[in-house]
Amino acid sequence: MFQHVSLQRKMPGLAVPDAEELTKGMEMLETNIDRWEAQAIARGMQQGMLQGVQQGIQKGIQQGMQQGEALLLQRQLTRRFGELSAALLAKLSAATPAQLESWGDRVLDATSLDEVFGDTRH
Repeated sequence: MFQHVSLQRKMPGLAVPDAEELTKGMEMLETNIDRWEAQAIARGMQQGMLQGVQQGIQKGIQQGMQQGEALLLQRQLTRRFGELSAALLAKLSAATPAQLESWGDRVLDATSLDEVFGDTRH
């Protein structure tokens, strides 16, 4: 209080807020900071969820395409070489996109399953 009066004497006409006004200002600032923090957290969570959804959709699309490629290759192999063994079906299910592409190319010219799944291109 003494500093408040002393400052007004040294600088007449200067509007110096009293302690109650300063306290209200600090409380308002704290409230705003809390609100801003909550808004920033909410925005961050929303952006994170949106990014996660987009990544999930992309992964689902890729998996669906890979499953479709495996199914098509399975149908082509069955039509060309007859019923496939359980081991070969498992191999198709576990294949990478690159493997499916390679095998899919080979099935067109192969005369046996060994030529399709062999390590060398024929």
